[in-house]
Amino acid sequence: MMRKIIISFLIGLGLGGLLWQTVYAEDLPFPDSSVGNYVFGVGSYYNAFAAGKLTINSSPIDTLEGRYAARQIVSAVDTFNDGKVWNKLSQFSPVYVANEVPYQSTDSSLKTTGQNLFKIFNTQDKLPDADKIVVNNLRDQLQHDWTATEKQSNAVLIKHLADENVGDVNYFKDNVASLEAAYQVEEGKSLTLDPTKADATDYFDAAADQIRRISDYYASFNDKQDTLANGGVDGVTVQNDLSGTNPEVTIKLSDDYDKSFDDTPPMIFLNLKGSPQNVTINIENMSTSVVNTAATSDSSYATYQYAPYIFVNWTGVKTSMPFSWGSAYKFSVTDISGQKITNASGDDVTNSDGSKATLNQLLSSHILNNFPNATTADGSYLTADTGSSSDLFAGSIMAPDASIRVSNVGSTQFFYGSIISGKDILIENNMLPARVIASSFDVEHISSDSISELDPSKPQVPAISKVTLSQGSTATNSKTVGDGATADYSAQHADGAVTLTARVIPRKTPYQLFYQLNGKAWRLLTNSAIDATQSSNELDLGKLTDLNDANAQTLTATGKTTTQAADYDPTQSADTTQTISAELARKNQLKLVVMPLKADSGTTITADNVSDYLSTYAPTTVNIAETGTAAATLPTVFDFEMPTGDTVLTASPTVQVTNDWQVPVSLSLAASTALTTPLSDGAQPLSSIDWVRYTATVDAVATAHHLSTTATTLLPATSPPTTTKQLAFTMTIDPADYPADVQAGKRYFVPFTWQLNYGLTAK
Repeated sequence: MMRKIIISFLIGLGLGGLLWQTVYAEDLPFPDSSVGNYVFGVGSYYNAFAAGKLTINSSPIDTLEGRYAARQIVSAVDTFNDGKVWNKLSQFSPVYVANEVPYQSTDSSLKTTGQNLFKIFNTQDKLPDADKIVVNNLRDQLQHDWTATEKQSNAVLIKHLADENVGDVNYFKDNVASLEAAYQVEEGKSLTLDPTKADATDYFDAAADQIRRISDYYASFNDKQDTLANGGVDGVTVQNDLSGTNPEVTIKLSDDYDKSFDDTPPMIFLNLKGSPQNVTINIENMSTSVVNTAATSDSSYATYQYAPYIFVNWTGVKTSMPFSWGSAYKFSVTDISGQKITNASGDDVTNSDGSKATLNQLLSSHILNNFPNATTADGSYLTADTGSSSDLFAGSIMAPDASIRVSNVGSTQFFYGSIISGKDILIENNMLPARVIASSFDVEHISSDSISELDPSKPQVPAISKVTLSQGSTATNSKTVGDGATADYSAQHADGAVTLTARVIPRKTPYQLFYQLNGKAWRLLTNSAIDATQSSNELDLGKLTDLNDANAQTLTATGKTTTQAADYDPTQSADTTQTISAELARKNQLKLVVMPLKADSGTTITADNVSDYLSTYAPTTVNIAETGTAAATLPTVFDFEMPTGDTVLTASPTVQVTNDWQVPVSLSLAASTALTTPLSDGAQPLSSIDWVRYTATVDAVATAHHLSTTATTLLPATSPPTTTKQLAFTMTIDPADYPADVQAGKRYFVPFTWQLNYGLTAK
């Protein structure tokens, strides 16, 4: 008599000194690079920043774009209903940040100009709805003083007024520590900046001191030499004396300098000690790749992406600007093909609005004009928008003790640059999108690290710029680690070998590169790319495991066996397979350090005495963990069906073994008695496993087994990378052996336990 029995075999699987660094944060007058790029301090991202008063002479201004901050902001003329719309470019919001708009001042002149700006802010459509302003005195009055009637009459202003104070704005928050330090240095007393105070005068007092410190810091780079440049510059040649009235200098950039621009942009400091009438700066071997900065979705303005950063210290300027009408601030660029570009010829770059991008525009975002010694009396200004109509003043201006005026010289003639003043600023010319976008100083791509490395008052020693780790020939999973840093690097072993590169900045000094692996001996790393005459060296260090003392074999794991939970219920899962696995890891700790050939004492530095100098030269440390798995993917349920007229039940599950590390692995199977109640699908546990016999076929080799609670090895110890094994189970059942409670047509199960065993030594 034919009898049909369906038996579900449940697989119950259970898981068994003092470090030297190139950046001297405590000495810098602005935040270090861990905070952000603020090489002009709190004023870095403003088109005009005045620690004193910012006056907008609005009568001749048709277009006013950009971002502005000052202790006080006023408008010289009442033009609130002139129909002109300011600050259309929403990316600058908040467009105005001030301690006060003094519309209620006891000073009659200040009150008038304050009321003028108050009316502008309170006039519908004078500013787009999206624009916000941060003004402490207005916010305080809104919160504490204004009546319901006043709030109604000032509804437009309130719509623009952000619910924050000056100290809440990110640029101010990021600079708090540097502002407080600057105040301490300049004033000789401490200051604690409190963003919750209604009066933000302290912020602008400290900003004036920070501007002074930054200006003095940049001027100090030329204390002993009139020209100073970093490794991206091959040479600086003075044609006409920089202390004369017509100074001229030629800057030659290094070959392929643009390839390392993001890490070491070329920087040049020039000292104009006299009262120059004309200034000429020639730049040779420059990449003229252009980047277009968007003003709106359909308009953008061009700058040279790889122009060098030129810091011009006008140390000879004291009480008046010698650069006046007719004076030329002339630039020329010779590109890498030898073509010469000036404002008069060779420049074919245009902005999206069709206007020609002059050479001054293309270069201005990388030029700072620092006036550390200039002073002006109250009400007097140094004028920026003067000079030759074809070669106007270009680049941002920093003046800690002088007020600056952006002159009213017409709608087509203006200098390109931002203004940072420790005193006052007067704007009486159009601030066009091209002007505030293309010429805003490119602080994003120059860090305090780069500047500090050039600081002549600091030790100029070779150093690692960065260490890069990646995997395989395609260099996936790339990560960079900075000089003197400690970092973790996680890799998947199956993705390929971990490879290393290092960029070293020689600073014209012969150097050595040492490495240490896993706390063992320091070793000298030789590399043909080590060349102290170059601005930077790219060193390919090869595979990690090719270095001496690297751990190439020993793995770590929680044990040597893995299983899954014995009470796992496959009927609760739609998955037809499940995986048991163990993560195995290979760990290495790598230290790299660059040192000169000799210590300051004259002692030769070798691999034997490297450790004596680690308090002076900080190693870069990377903890490297490469992980991989030993795993088996198994069927969740075996369903056996007896063909008509037969007594044999057959199933052929597929077992896939993954072995990333090629360690010895084996797979065993046992019966389990963990489940004694019916499964959720109604399958009943067999009362006995005595009658369950099977043949397991692996790689065409069949072995007979009796299902038992004692584990039976089905897959012998092997070391495949990734392989698939077919385990063919053939069950022969004698009806005479059936337990009395086994009935045809019902569902039964026997709980299984799989176990994966693995070694901890990779091959």
